[in-house]
Amino acid sequence: MTEATEPKVTVVVPCFNEEATLQATLDELCGVLDEADFSWEVIVVDDGSRDRSAQITLDYGARRPGVRLVKHRNNQGSGQAIWTGVQHAHGIYVIYVPADGQFDHGEIPMFVQAADEGADIVIGHRLSRDDYTAYRLASSWVFLTLCNTLFDHQFQDVNWVHLWRTDIFAEIEPQSRGVFFLEEILVRSRDRGKRVAEVPSVYRPRQGGVAKGGKPDVIVKTIWEMLKLWRERG
Repeated sequence: MTEATEPKVTVVVPCFNEEATLQATLDELCGVLDEADFSWEVIVVDDGSRDRSAQITLDYGARRPGVRLVKHRNNQGSGQAIWTGVQHAHGIYVIYVPADGQFDHGEIPMFVQAADEGADIVIGHRLSRDDYTAYRLASSWVFLTLCNTLFDHQFQDVNWVHLWRTDIFAEIEPQSRGVFFLEEILVRSRDRGKRVAEVPSVYRPRQGGVAKGGKPDVIVKTIWEMLKLWRERG
C-alpha cells in the first residue's frame, strides 16, 4: 500500500486452487498499482484452496505489506469469497479481479476514473471470450439475456470485473453467494438509485488452473436465485 493511512482502492482477489497463476497475477497487479496515482491495498481471499495458494499469498505479503490474506476454512463459492473481501476492505472503492490472469490489471485506473466521475458501480464488459467453449458461450448468453429481461436493463456483460463505491454496502447485502452475486448487487443498487457505468475490458485466455463456472448444478441454482429476486421485486 502507498503511504496514505487509508487506501482509496481495495482490490479483492478471490482465489480457489490458483497456484499456477497467482504469483504472476500478483506481480502484474502490484506493478500496475505501484504506478497508479491512488493509494491501495490488495486482499487475496483464499476460498478453501487445497494447493499452495494461501502460502504463496503469505510469502508475497511478507515482501509487500500492502498485500494480505483472508482465508476460508472451506470452499464457499466465488460470491462469498468476494463478499468476504468487501467486508475486510478499507478503501473508498473496492474492485474484484480474478486470480487466474484473465483480467488486464492495467485497466484498473480506468475503472477508478469512471467512479471518480460519478458512478457508484463500474462494470467491465468483455470484448471477446476466446477460450470459451460453445456451451459456455451459450450459457453466458442465456444468463445475460435473462438478467436484462427480468431486471429491465441492457448491460453488455454483468459477470466480469466490477468496482463498487464501498458505502453502497451500508444499504444492501446480497443473498447470493454464487454466480448471481454480481447481478444481484447491480439490481439492488439500481433499485436504490445508484449510478452504473460500463467500460470495455480485454479478456485474456486462462493461463492455468481450471474454470469453476458453467456446471449444470451451478446454472440451476443461479436461475433459481434470479427468479427469487424477480419475484421479491414484484
